[in-house]
Amino acid sequence: MSPIMSFEKILSHPTVLAFTTENKLKEPTRIQSLVIPDFIKGKSVNVIAKTGSGKTLCFALPICELLKTAEEDGMVGDPKETKGKPRAVILAPTRELALQLQKVFKSVSHHVKLRVRMLAGGEAAKANHLLSRDNIDILIATPGRLSNALKRKELNLKETNYLIMDEADQLLEMGFRRDLENIYKSCDDTLVHVGLFSATHSSSLDEFCRTIFSEIDFASYNSEDKNKLTQSVRTFNIYLKDDEKLKMTEAFLKNQAQGRGIIFVNKHDTVNSLYSQLPEKFPKMKFHALHGEMEAKARKKAYDQFLKEGGVLISTDITARGMDIDDLVWVMNFDLPFEAVYYIHRCGRVGRRQAEGFAYNLVTPKDMNIITRINEAIKNQSAIRLTAFDEKKFSAVKAIKAKAVETKLDKKKKQLDELKKKVFTKKKPGEKRHAKTVKNANTPRYKRTGKPAAKKTTRSSR
Repeated sequence: MSPIMSFEKILSHPTVLAFTTENKLKEPTRIQSLVIPDFIKGKSVNVIAKTGSGKTLCFALPICELLKTAEEDGMVGDPKETKGKPRAVILAPTRELALQLQKVFKSVSHHVKLRVRMLAGGEAAKANHLLSRDNIDILIATPGRLSNALKRKELNLKETNYLIMDEADQLLEMGFRRDLENIYKSCDDTLVHVGLFSATHSSSLDEFCRTIFSEIDFASYNSEDKNKLTQSVRTFNIYLKDDEKLKMTEAFLKNQAQGRGIIFVNKHDTVNSLYSQLPEKFPKMKFHALHGEMEAKARKKAYDQFLKEGGVLISTDITARGMDIDDLVWVMNFDLPFEAVYYIHRCGRVGRRQAEGFAYNLVTPKDMNIITRINEAIKNQSAIRLTAFDEKKFSAVKAIKAKAVETKLDKKKKQLDELKKKVFTKKKPGEKRHAKTVKNANTPRYKRTGKPAAKKTTRSSR
């Protein structure tokens, strides 16, 4: 099927089209042109498409259109009877992604006039409890929080028409399987339409669909471009020793970094370490830290500040998937990820909507195994392949090497100064003069013979 060239051909509600016009969305992406028509027809969909292809609007636009149309057609129950009963539920693996989805839906609902609520970690317990008293059109939630709310009977999904699992493969990877089962079983399976959206194929997701959604006939879209990024991402691979990473990062920030960027690491300890050192080195730059061990409020504050102020975000893979950050120019893989798929997701934060983006990889000898797996995962995708690095095109490399030479010369000069101090020491009264060399400071210049030295006599003048 050839892609549709206009949103007017796949969407009809004027308020939804007003959103596309205001945001200068002239034509749908290929995946949007394929998925939205089937979703509008009432089909459940299973979508695997590349990062940055516009998957979020694949479900956000048709859901808003369908909910608004049903409301105008009088298909919505009495408001007094539908409190705490969301009409659509969107599940996200992390609070940060849930916040981003909320932003998208609120932007659309500004035109469509739908009630969007969020249920995730970090929200005040009182606010979560009040959801049971609200009429909710669209609920965006993390699985754990929603599952708990259902157990406490604070929410009811029997009126839910649409259940979306965004980053579905990650939801399973993060251990939410039981919560996802409970949430789906809380819906009326004769009423609910399911949407699964992922950037990568997952055998665990296939098994989950066969087991839990065995009665659903999905319209599946397994894009040929899955696991791929746009060609607007330029990659630079920097080969170095592990103990050179910090110096290289400092040189990069000083000489090369421009615009908003993310430094990705594997462990929260590394986030804390870099966050404690880099701001001191670069007091004029704004730095933000984000990892899963932080409290929800602290994570929200850091993420909001990064969106508002820009600068550099030091983060674990908590921001690697699904996050669409405006004006993000570069990402640095301070650590290559443990899993090859996360390399794709990290690099996919840049180069979105055909904007030019840059990915910088710090590669050490111990990364050879993961490099093989990464290159296998991305196949022949030259945009982000880990290949030989051209030093001439990267000023930070020249800077770090120049610094290394300077440091080496300084070290030699200090060694010479120390050597001079030790060799040319003054003889103290009553001591034999020794040469204190670096190799053996206790070796005397002259060997003692055991006989006293003969006195030198001079003939007196007469």
